Order: sequence, then C-alpha cells, then structure tokens
Amino acid sequence: MNKVYNFGSKTIPLLSEAGGKAKALIETTNAGFPVPDGLVLTVEFFAAWTDKIKKTEEWKSLLSDVTKDKCDDLKTLAENLTFDKEQRLLLSDELKNINSDIYAVRSSSPEEDLEGTSFAGMYETFLGVTPDMLEKFIARAFASMLDYRVLEYKAQHNLCLANTKIAVIIQKQLYSAISGIGFSVNPQNNSYDEVMINASFGLGEYVVGGKVSSDHYIVNTAQNKITSKKIKDKKIALHIHKNGGTTESVCDHPDKQALTDDQILELANLIKECESYYGKPVDTEWAYENDRLYLLQSRPITTCFPVYKELLSKPNERKELYLDIVKMSQGFQWSMSELGCDIFCELISKAKQGLFPIGRDGAVYGCHGRVYILLGNLGRILGESNVKKIISSVDPSFTKVFSSFVFKNYFPKHRPPKMKGIVGKSFMLGARLSPSMISAAIDFDKTINDYYKTTDYCLKKLDSLRNSKENFIGQINAAFEVFNIMVSKMMPILLAVNATSSLMKMFHDKSLEDDILALNMDLKGNPTSEMGYKQVELASFPEFIAVNSFEEFSRKLNNRGFSAEFTGVYNEYMRLYGCRGIGEIDIASERTYENLERFYTILKQINISDNALIKVQERKKAAYHRLLNQAKKIGKEKKFIKLAKQLQWMGLREHPKYMYVYAVDVLRHNALKIAEKFVSDGRLNRVEDIFFLTREQIEKGQNNKNINIGLFVNEEKKMRLKR
Repeated sequence: MNKVYNFGSKTIPLLSEAGGKAKALIETTNAGFPVPDGLVLTVEFFAAWTDKIKKTEEWKSLLSDVTKDKCDDLKTLAENLTFDKEQRLLLSDELKNINSDIYAVRSSSPEEDLEGTSFAGMYETFLGVTPDMLEKFIARAFASMLDYRVLEYKAQHNLCLANTKIAVIIQKQLYSAISGIGFSVNPQNNSYDEVMINASFGLGEYVVGGKVSSDHYIVNTAQNKITSKKIKDKKIALHIHKNGGTTESVCDHPDKQALTDDQILELANLIKECESYYGKPVDTEWAYENDRLYLLQSRPITTCFPVYKELLSKPNERKELYLDIVKMSQGFQWSMSELGCDIFCELISKAKQGLFPIGRDGAVYGCHGRVYILLGNLGRILGESNVKKIISSVDPSFTKVFSSFVFKNYFPKHRPPKMKGIVGKSFMLGARLSPSMISAAIDFDKTINDYYKTTDYCLKKLDSLRNSKENFIGQINAAFEVFNIMVSKMMPILLAVNATSSLMKMFHDKSLEDDILALNMDLKGNPTSEMGYKQVELASFPEFIAVNSFEEFSRKLNNRGFSAEFTGVYNEYMRLYGCRGIGEIDIASERTYENLERFYTILKQINISDNALIKVQERKKAAYHRLLNQAKKIGKEKKFIKLAKQLQWMGLREHPKYMYVYAVDVLRHNALKIAEKFVSDGRLNRVEDIFFLTREQIEKGQNNKNINIGLFVNEEKKMRLKR
C-alpha cells in the first residue's frame, strides 16, 4: 500500500487509502481537468500516528462514550505528533513535484463525501501554509479526524468509530482572484439543463461558508446561454497573505460582476464536463488565478433529487413539474414496488372518475415506484390558481412553497391528448353528483346509512374476488369497480370536510380555534381510530395480559386456548384490519395477519390504564359545550349543532383509503398465488419478485407460458440501482 500519491499518479488509490476528496482530485487530474498540483499523504503514511492514538486509554474510553472533553484531549495529543525520519524524507521528495512555495492543506477522510453521509465543514482546511509550518498544519489536519463533531456524527449514524482514520492533501496554493462553487444541476428547480454558479472575489472559503453574498448565475447549457444573473454586494474578500496565512480585505468595487460572461460560460462547460466524467450530477469548487480556471473539487451532488430517464425532458424542451403524490399524501419516503405504483395510478384514475388520466400526456404518471401528479399538464386545463388550491387542500404547507412559483412556465403550449375533454367530464360529474349532494344536505343521517350500506356491499364484492381465476388485469378492474359504485355515495365526506371551515367562519375572532380543532379529534367513520379502539379492547383482556411471550400467544391461538369472547374480537379485528400494515397502500407491503409477532408487540405496548383515546374524548366533550354556549350567545345554536354533527363524520375521508387497502390486500393474495405458479414453472426466481412487475407484464406471463418474466424483474432492479 502506497504512503504517498502524487495527483499525476496513473494508479488511482482506493477510497480507503486516500479518502474521497483526494481520490477525486487524482481522478480528475488524470482525466485532464485543470487541477492545481498536489499530493496526498495516505492513511498508511499516518499508520504509526493512528496506532499511537488508538493505544491510549483515552481512545478506549472514547469508544464507549463520545464526549467533547475526550475528543479535545486526543486532538491535542494528535496535534503535537511529529514526523519520523521516513515520513520527513517521503514528504520532502514528493514536494519537489509541486511547483509552489506555499500550500493548502486539507483533510481527506475515507468516509467523507460518501453518498449517504455528510461531514460538510467538520474536517479541517488550512490555507497559505508556508514550508516551515507545513508539518505543524499536517498534524492539525490529521487531528481533525478526532474532532467532537466528527465522532459524534459517526456515533449518531452508526459508523464504526474503531475504523477512524484519515489522509491529508497538500496542494499548490492558488492566489485566487475569483472563486466559488458550481452545480451541474440547478438545485433550486432540479433542472438538468441548467448550471448554477455562485462566485465572489478572493478565496472560495467565504462563498462556501456563506460569509459573503456571492453573485448568482444560471446557465442554460443546452443553449450555451446565461439566463439569469444576480449581482450581489460583495463587501469583503479573503486573500492569501504574502507571508503565509490569509487576510480579509474590503472590496474596492463590491457591486462589480465577479465573473465575466465569457468566464461564466467557460466555467459552466467545465462543470458539465465533470458531470459527464462521473456520470451523475456534481457540485464543484473552482477558482480563477491570473485569468486561468482551476478545478479545486468535484463530488456527487446532494442537493438535487435524482431523476429517472423517463422523467427527464430533452434539452430545450418544456420542463415538467412533478409532485410526488405518495410522499405528500401518504408520508413515507421509500419507493413503492413497481406493481404497487402501477395499481395506485389506476386507483387515482378510477377514484377521480377519469379526470386524472394516466400517462406522460395525462395528469398522473407512475415510474419505478413513485407516483407523480404532472402539474404542468393539470395547470394547462384547470389554471394556475385552481392547481394551487388542489395541492394546498392536501397539504397546506405547499401554499407557501408555491407562492413564488411561476406555474405558467411549465404549461404545455397545447392541450395534452389525454387531457382533452377534462373540463366537460368535470361538469358532467358535478351534474351526476348534484342530487346526492342535495340529499346529503337535507337528510345527513340517511346519506351516512346509504354510504355504509354501499361500502358493505363493496367489501363483499371484494371478498368474492379472492382466489379469482380471472387474468390479473381483470381482477384489478373488478376490484376498482367498487370506487365507481362508491363515488355517488361520498357526499357526506365533502359536507364533513367543509364543516370545519364553516365553523371557523362562524366563530371568527372568538378565539375558539383550539376548541374547533378539538372537535376534529376521534372522529366517527375513521377506520384507523376504530382499529385503535379494537386494539385497546384486545389488549385489555385479562387472559391476554397474562400472556408473557409471542410463542405463548401463538400457541394459544393455534390451540384455541383463548376464550370464545377474545377469539371473536380477534377474528373480527383480523377480518376488518388484518389487511393493514406499514406502507399498506403498496401491494408488496406485509400485512398484519402475515406478521402476528409484530401485532402481538403492538398490543403489549398499549397502556390500557392511561389510554390517550379516553383523554381525547373528555377534551372533545368540553370543547363542544364551550362552542355550543358561544353559539347560543350569537343566535346560531341550530347551525352549530348541524355543522358539529357533520364534522363528527369527517373521519370518513379516511374510509376510501381503507377500502383501497382492503382491495389491495385481495389483489396481493391473488398475485402471490400467480407468483407461486410462475416459480413452479421456472419463470420467476422468487415469489416476492412478482411485485417488480407491472400488471401488463403479469398478464403477458399468464397468457404466454413461453415468456420468461424474470427478465422483466431484472431490468426493473437494474433501473432502481442506477437511481
């Protein structure tokens, strides 16, 4: 293992030898990028120092308990280490290859700049280091691996402290006239056609650290055109002192554009070349010295969202604005299975009665486990204000996000093919639903009863599909037919949702908002709340409390060891809620009935003596009486009672999701049966791989026994790994 690598070395060191920063500098030097001369003292170069640190009692104590005092003591010890004869000779020989009398010294950790970690600002950089001070600053850069921020971060992210090590970069110091950072993808709008550059006078440390308001440039690289320039008041700058170190100065012309237009375009081209070299978006640090451009650092970008090729617009084409509906409405970060994504898109289309057609020229688009609303296409039909209202109704926080957004920039010039006729369909749907809306307003109780009668019928219809022999697409269509049946019966949900805003208007300036919000707790018709009550009921049975392990619980279930009463409640729970689970909208997600050990743990964790549901009921009852008294004072008692009654059923807005989860569970059961047949035929490796397929691919496999559908699975897995 080498102890020193020159940047011009044809042998690229391992990440574990030189750290991410040094490895990248050697790679980009070899690729012909204008990197200032330099070398890296590898982890092996510092092996004796590292061993000495790790043999101390302080280090052994720190491994079990990271504290600032322990880190500071070890850091002081490391800063006072000195080179042995071999280290000094190696360094002296290699420095001859760097044409400089002053240096920049930087730490380079094997864990720094790894994707998934961010040690930004934790490791040390020293600028303007003179030859006589070099050994001292190398020791300080080495010691930065023991900084409390570094070791605490590692401990929090389960990185192995025992493997702590570091390399150190020594590089020709530039007397930078202009410096800054650049992104090959615009992190503000995720545009892959745009490079974003921040620039200021002097060294780049003030730009990176945010100590100066830097110029901001946007370059459309597809057109090789500067599309935006924001020139800031750059009052101060950091420069290299002629005797070493740095000095701060006041800029003579702070409002002058830092880079010329030609330099901006030259830099944008360099940044895109870095992206092309790495095959992924990058952020860079750069500098100009004597009008010559240098690349100081290039690494994978962490501030943009990775985009699949299916979502990328071609250069100079209109950009689409995607809204991740799963992340926004369901709250989980991970991607769904391909089949789950496919089915969820179908649900949106069916539930919205064709107003949200599927496809790139429609309103909803599924891709590799994510489901997106195409806001540009939707806005072209509904208009900017209506799109904002729709989004904000789902998540109010988006009101602020989109307040400064120019939606029209994302609208297609012509109405997308699948969006034609949407306005007419929406009017027809409104006309179709008007009678039920009027009926709901006149007799709310009757419409609630009608809704439940309809959903009971739909649940039986879904149950009848279990173990269906029909092709899988036919099963999906039959399952989702229930949403067409349910749509005309969902008016009570709309009235209940509107009741909150109506109450807010009624008690405007009455300082009763908290009480109105209290009425929104523990709502009727919410399957999740009802499921919670059932869990409390099960957990409260003395015979369940007496169970001490899952093994005992499982044994008693299998051997009918529980009472008929407990067994009845348990079976009813599994009939209604066994279909639920973590990530339940995804057909690939495990269900409660498939993991009884987790369900047992949930029940055991319920505090039946101090349950929150009881406290919520008490708070809600008190809030209702305060609001009723206020309504009487303002002569709106009857209206309040009517709105409060409607509001209590707002939990029903969660019911359609429950129906979807129930339908997905039926389809999951059937998909696994199909997968078992594919596996037995030798056309699929694992039963679970069925979830990497689309519904069309599954049907192809059902219709043609000669198709090896495992090939579809492999392609999908490869695509996800590329992201």
